[in-house]
Amino acid sequence: MKKFFFSAVIALIFNVTMAQNNTYWVFFTDKNDTSFDPYAYFDAKAIARYEQCGADLYDISNYPVNNSYINTVSGYCSEVLGESRWLNAIGVDATADNAAIIKQLPFVAKVQQISSEWTMAGSVTITDENDDYEPDDILTDQVKRFGGEYFIEKGIDGTGMRICILDGGFPKVDTHPAFKHIRDNNRIIATYNFPNKKEDVYGWSSHGTMVLSCIAGINENGQKMGLATGAEFLLARTEIDPEPFKEEIWWEMGAEWADKNGADVINSSLGYGKQRYWTKDMDGQSYVAKAANKAVEKGILICCSAGNEGADKHWMTIVTPSDAENVICVGGIDPNLEKYNHIYFSSYGPSADKRKKPNVVAFGHAQVANTSNSKNAGEYTYADGTSFSSPLTAGFAACAWQTRRDLTALQMKEEIEKSGDLYPYFDYAYGYGVPQAAYFTGDLKKTEPTFTLVQEKDGVRIAFKEVISDKYVFISVEGDDGVLLGYYKEEAQPKGIILKNKDMGKGKKLNVSYNGYYATCPVYGDGEEICLLKDNIKNSHNSTMPNIRKENWSSTFYIRYDYAFPTDTWNGYSSLFNIGLRMFYGKGYKLGFGMGVDFNRFIAKDSIPEVAYANNRETKMNNTQLRLELVQRIEIIRNGLMWDLGVYGGINCTRNVHTKDEIKWYDENGNNYKPYDKFVNTDYKKCQAMNLFEYGVNTRLYYTFLGQINLGVSGTYRLSDIITKKDPILGIKDNNPSPLSVGLELELLF
Repeated sequence: MKKFFFSAVIALIFNVTMAQNNTYWVFFTDKNDTSFDPYAYFDAKAIARYEQCGADLYDISNYPVNNSYINTVSGYCSEVLGESRWLNAIGVDATADNAAIIKQLPFVAKVQQISSEWTMAGSVTITDENDDYEPDDILTDQVKRFGGEYFIEKGIDGTGMRICILDGGFPKVDTHPAFKHIRDNNRIIATYNFPNKKEDVYGWSSHGTMVLSCIAGINENGQKMGLATGAEFLLARTEIDPEPFKEEIWWEMGAEWADKNGADVINSSLGYGKQRYWTKDMDGQSYVAKAANKAVEKGILICCSAGNEGADKHWMTIVTPSDAENVICVGGIDPNLEKYNHIYFSSYGPSADKRKKPNVVAFGHAQVANTSNSKNAGEYTYADGTSFSSPLTAGFAACAWQTRRDLTALQMKEEIEKSGDLYPYFDYAYGYGVPQAAYFTGDLKKTEPTFTLVQEKDGVRIAFKEVISDKYVFISVEGDDGVLLGYYKEEAQPKGIILKNKDMGKGKKLNVSYNGYYATCPVYGDGEEICLLKDNIKNSHNSTMPNIRKENWSSTFYIRYDYAFPTDTWNGYSSLFNIGLRMFYGKGYKLGFGMGVDFNRFIAKDSIPEVAYANNRETKMNNTQLRLELVQRIEIIRNGLMWDLGVYGGINCTRNVHTKDEIKWYDENGNNYKPYDKFVNTDYKKCQAMNLFEYGVNTRLYYTFLGQINLGVSGTYRLSDIITKKDPILGIKDNNPSPLSVGLELELLF
């Protein structure tokens, strides 16, 4: 039975390991024999948008995919998942053999396997936190940070703008009080559920509901949680969990649906990143990035979350589609109206091809609508993630565009960047800063100089006219190609800040921003190619990209403590302590191997059958084992929940039994067998009854914290016996310790 069980686990690992990703894009060569009437296809608002931005309604990208091509390809597929006019392609599920056949069809340009996995860009945390509310205060801090009162004073609330949200579901949007003002005015224009191919979106992931509340929600105090409370909405469910390969197809279809239905703004608090892609792929060339750029060409402004990988040193970039050239990539800052801090999880730029990302930032911790059914849950809660900085910015963008309707989407993106409170200063943590409403309402005041840059013999001194509490100095050094070599921020000092040329590397330009004022000067350094400006920087971030080749592999250090179940012979407090290293290859699905040392101890109860002894208080069986394991790791829930299943084999390097008190052993006739001291020096240390080899299966369930720490529960089932033969110390073979143990494991990524 044990051999059968072991073989079954091996087969399972092998089968999952060899399992193929069977989802593909099939691209066609042309759109021959298709016809298109834009006035029958597009919503009137979409047509107006096309005309306003000068886009071509009859562009070939708007024509439908050739239906005869689809029908032919469908004969080789298990499912046609959807089609993209913009890409002239369809998404399909097919076997590898059939994909090869499809590739040979004369009207097929190429077949591309889809290798992405989606992730909500938000890590949701429900807390007991509450805002300090005053009756005359109609704005939450998350919109005050944009200077939202300037929009309020002029009655700017996104009226006339249409916003599409691509997300994982919208439970309670049709009933929650945060959206009553939207429902009462019939401003949910259309909905569609792409995975289920129906209009109902009011279920599934609560993520979309929270995102919508950051664009246009109003809380129980009548405060705006988002600025675009007067906008219209299109709600599209494009994501399911878990589903590793299809979401990019649905995202693409959702963007085209938004275009068709007249969207002015799209918010995507979704990202496709480290679960399947490599850092080098975040260069704006993924299919969702291309679709996003295409949408901007057609007059749609897009806000995307930068991602939540800021704490992961193996992924020091953003996620797609926020890497698209024409998309507003939004990072996160701490929720504070005075201090200006990067929130720890927000992904850093640049893109893989060194373009400036993120573009802007907003609060990464926000008040959101709560969809929990718990009796004690309120209607509102708080959540963390760039999932919420992006919709806060999307609501701002809708209001800003309301003031400048003559601008194209690309022009509007540039204006939003210019409205950033750090502009023209830029770095890879804060972008151009937080967009400001005063820029669009004409209330922006000219900033007087707050410092001067003084060139000295061996560097530059930042001399402050006045040091203001809680105000930071933002500093970056830029090379000839515009790529930052280093950047950091620190509090202003009365004596100024001195930057040595040697500390600024081979940079060509020093950029400084303080209290709204920006200045720049040349750098005359001849130091190393990479610089961090100063050795004692507390808030620095090296902007260089990681070694791409190392990304294929990840390494971990683990510590585990197991509890072995009791038996008739062995106590329940017997324990196993393990330490070791593992290496994994892959992304959302990983195959790995590990090596470690186990220190095992089994403690006997008061008596062992078939063994007589005197004065024994405690008998222990110890062994030290060198363990090797083969393991597969599957991310079963995005943003951190993982499951391991594997097999292990070990060599028991040391095997012994000892007792605390002197023992006299007796043979079957009652004669003295061996005195304790003599036994210690002979058979006792070798413990011939213990098996030299051990093997079994193990499983673990982890949750990831801060991108670097895995904490979870583990279970091990030993398939081999520890005691293999009769022994005067250990007893008979049937007295083996329990094969099952459970415990806790801590794993650190390095």
